[in-house]
Amino acid sequence: MAISLAKSILLCASMAIVSAPAIAETAFKINGKSVSVKELYKDNQDKFYELEKQKFELIERLAQQKYLDAYWEELAKKKGVSSEQAQKDYLDSKTKVTESDIKSTLGKFKDHPQLKELSDAEKKRQITDYLQSMKTRTEIEQIVQDAIRTKKLVVSYPKPEEPVYKLTVTSRDPVKYGPKPSDTKPMGCKDDCAITVIEYSEFQCPFCEKVLPTVRQLMTEYKGKVRWIVRDFPLGFHKRARPAAMAAHCAKDQNKYWEMYEELFKNQRKLEDDDLKKYAKNIGLDMGKFEKCYSSQEKMADVEANYRMGEELGVTGTPAFFVNGRRLSGALPYREFKRIFEEELAKKGRS
Repeated sequence: MAISLAKSILLCASMAIVSAPAIAETAFKINGKSVSVKELYKDNQDKFYELEKQKFELIERLAQQKYLDAYWEELAKKKGVSSEQAQKDYLDSKTKVTESDIKSTLGKFKDHPQLKELSDAEKKRQITDYLQSMKTRTEIEQIVQDAIRTKKLVVSYPKPEEPVYKLTVTSRDPVKYGPKPSDTKPMGCKDDCAITVIEYSEFQCPFCEKVLPTVRQLMTEYKGKVRWIVRDFPLGFHKRARPAAMAAHCAKDQNKYWEMYEELFKNQRKLEDDDLKKYAKNIGLDMGKFEKCYSSQEKMADVEANYRMGEELGVTGTPAFFVNGRRLSGALPYREFKRIFEEELAKKGRS
């Protein structure tokens, strides 16, 4: 197994670090007046953080690769073989796949569409390759973790400090405490929830709809510890995003925001005025009050206020999430949200 394989399957690992340096140097001058990087950072902290994070993670990966190169070289000297052979022999001995492993995994993935059409021999080959890859990944991660624990590997380059934004929940914010639309009453917490999520979203965004199952899973698992808030961030190229947002705010006046929220996401391709009225009727709204609210466009002020707040926070696309002020962007997988949730719970001693 070549050294490049080990490099390609490395997992990021936490390292010993020192505090980040102060940001004070001059960035540029305009008409003789200096503008410091610190000033620029203040208004663009999310962009600077992402750049510094990428730089740190690159250095971290390179450190792991260099350590592994040295690890295999040292092993090779002891065995009297080449570095490549030492690595291959070591990993082969640690990552053997048994018939029992193969049988068990085939049972789990028997209905997987990519396996259904394959012959039994090809299924076995692909499962064997998959299991060997997973075991190799785990073994290499363990080598790196042992090096960190024993301080044979120490990354001294400063890890960037993640920006934490200060967000205030307002009376116009729809709040939910559980996975169901009716879960609008606190379940063990109110203003003191261990986790507050503010999501910037819009009803024509396919990625916002894609992340909904993850949100429901989180709200189920962390019920009693989290409150979830949604704010409008209608994108300019989605012409029905603003009307849909207004309809949701009009439904909020009748305590049915989340019911309308569900209807709108289920019907992203049908958000014309008549469609919105149909959804309002479906969820049992007083239609006279709804139509008066919607036609007056009085809720557009709330929609635009949410949009402006998002812009001030640096939001440029949807969905964007702030978990206790920590920013996450995009339809991220459940495990990424869970990692942040667990870190926040640990900080507050509520895990």
